[in-house]
Amino acid sequence: MFEIRVHGLGGQGAVTLVNWVAQAGYAVDEHVQAFPFFGAERRGAPVKAFVRIDDNPINLRSQVYRPDLLVIMSSDLTGMAIADGLTPDGKVLLNAGPELAERLAARFSREMLYLDATGIALELGLEFDGMPMVNLPLLGAMTRLSGAAPLDVVLGIVREVAGRRGNVEAYESAVRQGWEGIQVVEAGMSAPVSEGATDYDLSRSGVTPIEP
Repeated sequence: MFEIRVHGLGGQGAVTLVNWVAQAGYAVDEHVQAFPFFGAERRGAPVKAFVRIDDNPINLRSQVYRPDLLVIMSSDLTGMAIADGLTPDGKVLLNAGPELAERLAARFSREMLYLDATGIALELGLEFDGMPMVNLPLLGAMTRLSGAAPLDVVLGIVREVAGRRGNVEAYESAVRQGWEGIQVVEAGMSAPVSEGATDYDLSRSGVTPIEP
């Protein structure tokens, strides 16, 4: 079983994000589970959302306390999110630039994956109620890191959503950039993990591309 915990702020689309990941897994016959946990139900309040993906039926009904992948949608939540628990080999994916990733890698003595999902969304003009749609780039990154589904399946899901809003090209671009734009910070290094980086030392970074 692969477990994901997402920490976001109300309005960032954390719940939609985990539902999309689950939908992608379900489309390729995985057993999936996705659900949120709300504190104060207001815009800007911390939100947790969870995904489980497995080849077998999932009987667990608890929150995800030790995820294989921890996704942090806002830099304001980094300390809280990491303190909430993670498996020893679990990966952390930040919506951030290299500076924050490097500081956290040093502070917590562990590898940090990062993606500037906010920058991608703003560049493509993807906003909802005045907030960048960071969940679209993060969808690409999360499905790649979790192995939930191939990229073409994920793009099919967002096409359905984007088709109703008339911006299919921007949605697809955001997901592709998220899939291809993951970067990793270890002790003293930062290197991109892109679709074409098949010779990169992926065993060191822990990022495994999903085969087409």
